[in-house]
Amino acid sequence: MSGAAETILVNRHGARIRSTVPLEPRMEVRVAMLAPYKWRVGQVVWADSHESEYGIELHRPENFWGIYFPPEDWELGVPPVTVYGDQPRSATQPRSAPEEPAETSSEPQPLHIPEGGTIAILRGIASNGMPFQERDLILPAGDRHATMLIGPMVELGTKMSVILSKNCVEDAVVTAVSHSREFDRWRIWMQFSRVLLISRHSS
Repeated sequence: MSGAAETILVNRHGARIRSTVPLEPRMEVRVAMLAPYKWRVGQVVWADSHESEYGIELHRPENFWGIYFPPEDWELGVPPVTVYGDQPRSATQPRSAPEEPAETSSEPQPLHIPEGGTIAILRGIASNGMPFQERDLILPAGDRHATMLIGPMVELGTKMSVILSKNCVEDAVVTAVSHSREFDRWRIWMQFSRVLLISRHSS
């Protein structure tokens, strides 16, 4: 049995596809690309027969789709630090003199996230030991917690890098993982070291 299918969403672990051939969960499938021709074996991990959409997980994570995945060091350079309220350095002050830390530096500034969430890039290590990168909506879920849907399964306590913008990369720790998938993805909850300041838009 074979038929045409189109990819809706792809990553190293598999794809969300729309298929003319009905598929069932746990069914082993062979996914083939025609130009250039190549194929891989995978498994159906979820099915929505009403929409003819299915989640396919490759037996081995790889860039089978020929899509450019950014390298591990993409946008992870440490941005220059700007300190507001600094006084100009006196010409008579030795350059080697250490500066006293500001009194307000004991608590980091809050991390601003819109009430309706924002698109972020998440990097971490999956349960199978493979590094991954996901891009999806991240939603605030408390003073220091946020939630996000990702493709691979992760363990509790896993450290994550959350890229909110080119100059804003935050560390977070996975504190909870859903027991079942939403569509083809796992919902995780993460704790940040900084307080989340939820921005509400007035109507």
